[in-house]
Formats: sequence, C-alpha cells, structure tokens
Amino acid sequence: MSLITRMAAAFKGEVSAEELEAYRRAGGFVYTELQQTEALRSKLAAEGVNLWHGPQAAAGQLLCTWNAFVLQAIGEHLLDADYAADPRTVGYVPQVTSLQVGACFAQVEGWVSRARQAAGNSRYLVEKEILLPADLPEWAEASPCPLPHLHGMLAASRAIRQHAEVALGAFEQTVADADQHRADLERLRQLAAEAATAADYAEGLLDTDPAPRMHEAIEQRLQRALDIYYHLGQLIAMPQLIAGYRGPDARQAVPPANLAVVDARNFDPWCLTDPQRRSNWQADPRARQAIKEMWDYDPDPAETLRIQAEIDAALQQGAVTFATDSSGEPYGSFYCCPFAAIYLVRRPVVIAGRRLRAMQQFTFEVSAEDVPKGGPFKREIIVSTFTPTDKIDYCDPDGLHGD
Repeated sequence: MSLITRMAAAFKGEVSAEELEAYRRAGGFVYTELQQTEALRSKLAAEGVNLWHGPQAAAGQLLCTWNAFVLQAIGEHLLDADYAADPRTVGYVPQVTSLQVGACFAQVEGWVSRARQAAGNSRYLVEKEILLPADLPEWAEASPCPLPHLHGMLAASRAIRQHAEVALGAFEQTVADADQHRADLERLRQLAAEAATAADYAEGLLDTDPAPRMHEAIEQRLQRALDIYYHLGQLIAMPQLIAGYRGPDARQAVPPANLAVVDARNFDPWCLTDPQRRSNWQADPRARQAIKEMWDYDPDPAETLRIQAEIDAALQQGAVTFATDSSGEPYGSFYCCPFAAIYLVRRPVVIAGRRLRAMQQFTFEVSAEDVPKGGPFKREIIVSTFTPTDKIDYCDPDGLHGD
C-alpha cells in the first residue's frame, strides 16, 4: 500500500483489509463447489428425485454449499463496493465492513467442509450437528451505515437472489406430489416474494441518493432480504425443515434453563477443564499446581462456577456441543489453564450475558495470571476459529509458562 493510500484511509478511519483479502482468496473455491451442487440439483431434478423423500446426505451437501456461497458472496460484495466507492483507499474498509466481512468469511470453511463430508459419506447428517436452518452471523452496527456498505449488501442480495430463484424453480420441478406439499411450496414462494420486495424497496431508496438518516431504513430491508434468502436456500435444499420454520425473527438466543445450584464451598476444582482430556491434565503436576493457584486467586468462585454451569446446561440441552475437526475428532483442550473444552454452537444461546450464534466456536478462559501485577482476574467467553497447537500456557500467577 502506498503512503498516500494509508494516509487517506487513516483520515477516513478505515482499517486494513489485508487479512480479509487472504480469506477471500482462500474461499474462492466455493464457486467450484456451487457449480458442482447446481449440477447435482439439475441431475436430481432430471431424475425426478423429490428431496422430501430423496437422499438426505445430498440434501445436506446442497444446504451446506448454499450457506458457504451466501457467506462468501456477502463478504466479497461488501469489499468490492467499498473499493469502487473510493479507489484511493483500496485495501482499506470501514470498521463496520471489516467486522461484517470477517464474520462471514470465518464461517465459509466450516460449511464447505460439511458439504464435502456429506458428498463423501451418505450417512453424514448435518442436521444432527447444527440446528437448521442456520442464521447469518450477527449484523455489525454503525450509525449511519456507510453508503458503500449498503451498495455492497444490495449487490450481494442481487447475486444471491438469482441463484435462489433458479434453485426454487428446479426444486418445484421435482415435486411430483405437489398437492401433498402445496402449503410448503406456497410458503417457499411467499419467502421468495418477501425477500425480493425488501431488496427492491431498498434499491429504490438507494437510487434517490439518500441522506444519512435514511441509511438505517435501507440497511434493515437489506438485512431482512439477505436473512430470508439464506434461510430460503436451506429450506429448498432440505424441505423437511419447512414445516417447523417460523421466519427469520423467530429464533432468539436464550440462556440455558434449569441451571444446577452452584455451591462455591464444595466443588470439583477440575470442573472447568475439558472432560475429554481431564484425566491427562490431572496427571500433569504443573497443571495441578496451576489449577490450585487459579482458584486461590479467584475473588468470586461462585461467579466462575455459575458461568461454567451455564455452559454445562447448554451442552446438556444440545445448544452447544464439543467442537470436532473434519474427521470427527475432538479439537482438544484450550491451551491455557484451566484447559477448557472448545465448543461449537448448534443454536443461538446466551452464556455469561453474551449472545452466541450457530456455527461459532468458543471456550471459557479463566486466569489469575495478571492478578499479582495488579491486573484483573479474567473470566471470558472467547469466540474464535480455533486451530491445533502444541503450546501450553499454565497461566500461573508467578509467570512460569510451559512451551
């Protein structure tokens, strides 16, 4: 990036999109996957395969590829619209755009992986792993939303709409028993009409060169259109979901119910540690010492235990599960003491006051490492895309770390 570009971006308060561009390039294979699944969709239609009764793994492949495509398309169009609006700052974007693109790109790999698993294993059922239809990532907020960001959302909705309408047409051709599924087919058409209307209305407002006070109204309509198209593609791929679908506003994140009573005077000090690896850590002398010191420094053990109880309740209710890699193996423990599990969110849930959405990975970090230096005791739900590591951090307050 030239000095002039960096200065112009700094003046506008924009941030580097270098990492986002790397994820864009990495996710480019989504379009090859989309071509393959559209060929599969056409093949199923030609053979008269009704997805209400057809192979469930094929439905999963269609659904997961659709989700990956929508997420990739939103991210790419947001970046391109911002670059087109001001060529002086290509490679930099507003904070709201950076957050939204990052949230979309972060989920692409997971959906492609699931699509490929479904293609390779007829017994793989994504609906057993994730609550479907899945939601788009949380919408980033800005007031007012930058005009190029709105144009990017509109461009994404146009591209996604085209594929959704083709998919819906191909799907309707396969339904030989249309009378039996008339209500569900009408529901799909209704959703397509609702999304198209929201997008068309937003486009009409954008054509007027709207004042900043109008941006929120446009943004809300584009968000709704994209939310509906995301769900519509999933319902077309897996029509068994239609009967229980209540719309994009129906699924709110709720805290786990029926929490166990927390007793801070009598508890297992290893209760925060990944149960899948707990015995390994219990055999490690340094881990035992680190766990003891962590609890010794904890100013409010009841609060720490309460958050873990929320996680345990969400796990028991199926809102979250232990994260696994593409081969189905558990990710393993977080590398910092207390070596908590890595979790995958299956449906929206609130833990420790934080809203978590489907497909996100998280862990619970608890640390007294900074307390002797006057820092705070840390209790934090960390949301990230976790990767394997050989690193171990015992997070002991004396500052002695493992390799």
